[in-house]
Amino acid sequence: MRITPLSIKRQEFKRNIRGYDPDEVNTFLEIIADEFDQLQKKNEELSATISQMQKKLQDYQQIEKGLQQTLLAAQETSSRSMEASKRQAVLLIKEAEIKAKQIIDKARADAKEISEAVLELKNHKQTLVARLKAIIMAQKQLLDAISGSETESKKEEEKSTLKNINVDSIIDRLL
Repeated sequence: MRITPLSIKRQEFKRNIRGYDPDEVNTFLEIIADEFDQLQKKNEELSATISQMQKKLQDYQQIEKGLQQTLLAAQETSSRSMEASKRQAVLLIKEAEIKAKQIIDKARADAKEISEAVLELKNHKQTLVARLKAIIMAQKQLLDAISGSETESKKEEEKSTLKNINVDSIIDRLL
């Protein structure tokens, strides 16, 4: 049986000749009933507060769980991002190394090409100088031959002119 304040107030006891004073018992029962009523109300308030707190606790636990999941997701995303960045950095470095090697190889090939072109030009220059010398020598011999058949006065003039013409100095000026 559940005891309520009303049941305490209505409680009746058997009477004996030598029993307790009924007014005093009734007053005490009424005090107990009032105290019990206050305790019951306090208990209901505390139960309601506990229910609210449990609800809030569940809400906070849900929020905490959501935050933990978010934190884990952020950490995973951060880790993946860092790994991706590292991989990208490695790829960029490799790509830069490959491009640098290609540039160096091209520069070496260009240098070799230029060197070969310079060599070819030197050879061409030597060939031209040799031809010019041959042409100048042939022209000198032709002039010598022609000057032998002309008059003596012309010969002396041409000789003095030819003396002034030095084949090597002409070639040196061309170089």
